[in-house]
Amino acid sequence: MTRFYCPTISDGALDRAEAHHARKVLRLTVGDECEVFDGNGAVARARLTVVGKQAVQFATVSVSRQPAPDYRIILGQAIPKAKAWDFILQKATELGLSELYPLATANAVVQIGDADRDAKHEKWRQTLIEACKQCGQNYLPRLRPPQNLASFLAATAGFKGLKLIASLQPGAQPLAAALDAAADRAVLFLIGPEGDFTAEETNLSVSAGFIPVTLGPLVLRVETAALFTLSALTHHLAR
Repeated sequence: MTRFYCPTISDGALDRAEAHHARKVLRLTVGDECEVFDGNGAVARARLTVVGKQAVQFATVSVSRQPAPDYRIILGQAIPKAKAWDFILQKATELGLSELYPLATANAVVQIGDADRDAKHEKWRQTLIEACKQCGQNYLPRLRPPQNLASFLAATAGFKGLKLIASLQPGAQPLAAALDAAADRAVLFLIGPEGDFTAEETNLSVSAGFIPVTLGPLVLRVETAALFTLSALTHHLAR
């Protein structure tokens, strides 16, 4: 069934972007049924009552609520090139990511300027919404504004849970070992750019309580590292 995102289901109306998609792309008409979710667990079976140039409105047939997961996965991810970043956004949503911090790091290829920060943030949010619509996810990951590593560490200083950082440095312990040794139901994970974090960034993160972990003997592309990590975390925490 066609799905639409509506943060306030009780309003009974789609926003401009969703209304355009319903009317112009899908060419839905009055009486057509759809599914509407609010990004916070509520999902409604609905029937379109108005399909016009100014508005697309719906009446709810039934509303249910999907229980929230009993675990949290938060990702601090250095921003890669657009194609890899879109892949990470999509797959992170499918794998149940709770919260995402896009990070500007020293070795990152992509740097976000103040002029396009808001536009980038909204574009990324729309990618998360589209991923939710496609995969049936009713919890929209919380997207934080892009920021540097120091700001991220300050913002998450009070985090109560397991803090891990993917590392290529000698002495990093296997991810599975770090997860098995902890009983935390919340994990904050840091993944660097293709060139990895600098030694200074790694040391700064370790000083903030992050445990260096290895993702295996091979050097993974950044999107592969994110997919591998999120899959492992979801498998470990959801069992």
